[in-house]
Amino acid sequence: MHSTQILVVGAGPAGLALALSLLKNGVAVRIIEKDARHHVGERGPGVMPRTLEIEHFLGVADDVRKAGFAVPNIHIFDPNDPYRIIKSQALVEEVEETPDFPITRGVMLGQWHHQAILRKHIEALNGTVELGTTLVGIEQDESGATAEIVRTVDGAEVKEITKYAYIVGADGARSAVRKMLGLNFVGETRDENRMYIVDARVEGVNEVHAKMYMLMTFSACGVVLRSTAEPGHFQIIFAGPEVDFTTLRSRGDQETVQNLLTDITQRTDIKITNITWQNEWRANIRMAERFHAGRVFIVGDAAHAHSPTGGQGLNSSIQDSFNLAWKLALVVKGLAPPALLDSYEVERVPVIAEMLKITTDLLNRVSRIDIQQSLARAETSAANASDADAFTRGRKFSQLYLNYRWSTIVRDERYAADAVDSTGDVYGVEGHDLRAGDRAPDAPGLTTLTAKDSSPPTAPVTRLFDVFSPSEHTALVFSPRSAREAQPLLDALRDLQPGLFYKVLILSASASREGAPFADVDLVFEDKEGHAFRGYGLDAAGDAATVVLVRPDGMIGAFARSATGIKDYLSA
Repeated sequence: MHSTQILVVGAGPAGLALALSLLKNGVAVRIIEKDARHHVGERGPGVMPRTLEIEHFLGVADDVRKAGFAVPNIHIFDPNDPYRIIKSQALVEEVEETPDFPITRGVMLGQWHHQAILRKHIEALNGTVELGTTLVGIEQDESGATAEIVRTVDGAEVKEITKYAYIVGADGARSAVRKMLGLNFVGETRDENRMYIVDARVEGVNEVHAKMYMLMTFSACGVVLRSTAEPGHFQIIFAGPEVDFTTLRSRGDQETVQNLLTDITQRTDIKITNITWQNEWRANIRMAERFHAGRVFIVGDAAHAHSPTGGQGLNSSIQDSFNLAWKLALVVKGLAPPALLDSYEVERVPVIAEMLKITTDLLNRVSRIDIQQSLARAETSAANASDADAFTRGRKFSQLYLNYRWSTIVRDERYAADAVDSTGDVYGVEGHDLRAGDRAPDAPGLTTLTAKDSSPPTAPVTRLFDVFSPSEHTALVFSPRSAREAQPLLDALRDLQPGLFYKVLILSASASREGAPFADVDLVFEDKEGHAFRGYGLDAAGDAATVVLVRPDGMIGAFARSATGIKDYLSA
């Protein structure tokens, strides 16, 4: 067995997020990428609020937000007067921030920039991506998964055979890992929904960072110019029944692309000065029949392909990896049985199935809309709701309400077992009561009463999101009436395996401090403003002491009010 126990195949967002999560857990990981150079291209630029929360836990969100820019508006230009905007609208629904939802606005950042940020943080933890290194075979037995790998050294191919505890395929929609496992990629390919995508430097378009430009002639073909994080750099998307995909695919030179852009927009002032990347895209709507086989897993595009409508792909891929990483870490450390890994598929498959459903529905609505009639309605202020709905992404697409309430490994001692939700509403709804399996809310305005020297924070902490960690569970022990009443729950936590839980005692503003078991916890907060108790649906005056077990992926593993409830979660 190789000293590095996990092999990650593929260095896109899913593979890098998985590797970084594992490294944060102190688990050595090897990352291989068959391409000789790091990926370029804007590709999936939309970074949703839930992904920013995950990347906050991973320590990369500040870099992502600094490099990215706010989600822009859509501007539709008059095909009869291509210099005149006849309709503008938001691409995403505006949602105000709240104490429990501090991030409600995503950012736009090209995938190649995003990946560079993830690689920087991986390298800071002594990780690296091995380019020009290809997985060509897998064999498994009860003790591990053996990888046959070919890499290029000084221009020559070198073959190696290495055994790992686990292998994770993050190698894209054409995944070699998925094919080696013999997993069917179930779904459809829609040739009628094709686009030709060009990343290029463009002159003649203003307000690069503020706007998404849509310059369209929809009778035969259309074009979208989308701003990027780099001034003067745009993603150009061609679509429509009369776009000559064959010529673009076979030639793809700057002159060919420029001529098509000018023909559609009828604007000679918009000039392409350099093409940096281009590719043809067609709608693949597919999901693997399984997300793992034995000791080999697939994440991201290797497990599911989808329409780009809704911007869910990159974000779902990162969530796949964040869900799987902490489970792999516990298992390879010997802190959890291998059966825990089965929950990755149990939790992610329903979410991905719903993601495919809502993004395909959005694609169908965009495809069906009669643009010429929509433009006419816009001119007469008679645009209807279906026009806006086809372009605007509602708050569901933020992924903040995703849940795993049906999961086999979550527990809620407050409710009977038969009250557990089914998988019918995996994307969740705004304003529902908080249950085990939901996203763990933030809570600001906390006052630190005491903290152990071993506590992770290096500066005073005033919010829960700065406590949650991808490397361990967080046990939030809520004690509304007195510190003393939390003692039985803390006793139960103290008897567990060291390193499993970071223990936080949260006292209400009116709770008695007498007999406070401060020595049994890592951190003690006073919830002066009440955001923690309210956010977790607990009554600061009347509820009994309650422990909320927050998983390393920022989801609630359990609500428990007794030692039995805690043990029930750990035995799930």
